[in-house]
Amino acid sequence: MAQSNRKVTLASQYDRGAFLKGKFVQTAKKLSRKQGGLSDKEKLSRINKLGAQMEALSDEELRDASDVLIERVRLKGESLDDVVITAFAILREVSRRTTGLFHYDVQILGGLGLVKGGIAEMATGEGKTLAVSLPAYVFSLAGKGVHVVTVNSYLAERDYEFSKPIFDFLNISIGYLPEGGGVEAEGAKKAAYDCDITYGVGYEYGFDYMRDQLAIMKHPDGGPGETLRFAILGLERPGPDVAQRSLAYAIIDEVDSVLIDEAGSPLLISEASKDLEGFEQAYLAAKRLAHDLVEEEHFSIDYNKRSIKLSPAGKRELFRDRKAVPWRMLRRPWETYVLNALKAIYLFKRDEQYVVDDDAVVIVDEFTGRPFPDRSWREGQHQAVETEEGVEIRAEGESSASMTRQRFYALYDRICGLTGTGSESAGEFWHFFQVPVTPIPFNKPSQRITKPERVFLDHESMYEAIGEEIARLNGLGQPVLVGTRTIKDSEAISEVIETKAIPHQVLTAKQDQEEEDILSRAGEVGSVLIATNMAGRGTHIGLSDEAKDLGGLHVIAVERNESSRIDRQLIGRGARQGQPGSAQSFVSADDYLLKTYSPEVAKKLKQSRAKANGELSSRHSQLFDKVQAAVERERYEGRLRMAERDEWMEDTKATLAR
Repeated sequence: MAQSNRKVTLASQYDRGAFLKGKFVQTAKKLSRKQGGLSDKEKLSRINKLGAQMEALSDEELRDASDVLIERVRLKGESLDDVVITAFAILREVSRRTTGLFHYDVQILGGLGLVKGGIAEMATGEGKTLAVSLPAYVFSLAGKGVHVVTVNSYLAERDYEFSKPIFDFLNISIGYLPEGGGVEAEGAKKAAYDCDITYGVGYEYGFDYMRDQLAIMKHPDGGPGETLRFAILGLERPGPDVAQRSLAYAIIDEVDSVLIDEAGSPLLISEASKDLEGFEQAYLAAKRLAHDLVEEEHFSIDYNKRSIKLSPAGKRELFRDRKAVPWRMLRRPWETYVLNALKAIYLFKRDEQYVVDDDAVVIVDEFTGRPFPDRSWREGQHQAVETEEGVEIRAEGESSASMTRQRFYALYDRICGLTGTGSESAGEFWHFFQVPVTPIPFNKPSQRITKPERVFLDHESMYEAIGEEIARLNGLGQPVLVGTRTIKDSEAISEVIETKAIPHQVLTAKQDQEEEDILSRAGEVGSVLIATNMAGRGTHIGLSDEAKDLGGLHVIAVERNESSRIDRQLIGRGARQGQPGSAQSFVSADDYLLKTYSPEVAKKLKQSRAKANGELSSRHSQLFDKVQAAVERERYEGRLRMAERDEWMEDTKATLAR
């Protein structure tokens, strides 16, 4: 790389200590000695002691100090543990000079936890992006490549742009990983992976790994004779065309989202299929039949498992008119087509699981509310939804490769991550990756006021109560963020407050490109923003001084999510960095959590005595707690089964290959 020639020439300078002022070399060596047995607080103390001496160095001397660390690791074989104190002190000073930001002590503590290969639990707003720069720098010293993982492309590009001045100063190469495959992306991807540090989206690293594996599998071997021929000719034998160079270090921001929330669906690569002309006929015929079937008579629905089962009468109905079945167009059993069509009608809801954008069905991530135009449901389900929506039916792809996220990230030599909500999943992190969770203290004490949850009979009464609360707060001028589980909830609440003539903004997956601009104004006096829970992760909401005086940002959480972590993430949008703020949750017997996973509890609530406005006693919140905990256990067991199946399939393939 560009800086490598410069580094080699510094070995003798390091030995003489001539390139630094005063007694810095001796001080750095002394403070760095025997770091392995030190606690993180002791390391922090030594890093702080080096701070004043780092400040006294010129820009060139700071770069020289960084180059020396590279020599110690790459040429002299010292471990990263031996240089972490000096490295943190250097990076902290460089950050101050290039961005104006000087790492807080809690960010240093978070960075130390990451370097050890753990998960730092840092609250929302505590500066995780800046904290990531510390382990990224330390890992880059080894020269093997560092992958900084984010949950979406917006955050990956934002964090890359933020960090670039820091690493450019030190001649540490940094790249941004574009999404997608194809010839046009190959050059940019290779350039990004060849950098010391690469910023990108979590799933894209996995897809690139699988693309590389497919390329290796397709590459002609030629055997030992071919290898010998190239050796005799003095030529380097061409290898397969791959993008990644290694899987050494991964730093995962919002690690619970990447490794847990998204782990329920495997990474899957599909290639263009060879569908027969007129393949759409199969989906159209299945839709016509599905609309003729009657629930309970021909089929039953399990909303918990999101499955549909045909009754004996339903199975007979499948072949009532055999001429109506497009036999030549089928690529799977006819029953599967009809079941997919039924799911498209009853289980897949527009503005919940997907949106229709530019005459196409676009999947919406259930945990973030973000759209994923390049994703599709498998086994013909996506085509069934397209058929139901009346948009163009796209040909299916052929599955070429798949793997779980757990198995992919286990391939790295060392992984670490950050999240504001790691403690709840500490057991799962240890089970799959053997990484501990370390809680990091607040930089400033939290001033958040959390009000008791309010429970209602139905969505209508809940929406109206939310509208009244928004009107009250808006009358005071206090900014309000309403976080919803679905786009449909957002639009319903918007309709309620429109009748009250309250100016507001609605942020959904349909406006993903406008997100930064909309959120940047959410902390202004009188602001009312309604957003799916994508607003709970990664994007900064600033507060004006006047808004702080009015109580700061008030967060209204609508419905419980399937994971309590996502609820906590949303509430964490307010009262950041010691600022004032408040939060309150609103739930009802109509909520998805109860109707899907515990309809008997929903029925019990419906029969409870309510106030005139439809509100129930807050003690009913305990019922939501129990259902949510049961769903979290079920989701965990599902991820465990999927990982075990993935491992079994790999073991089976290895056995058959012998």
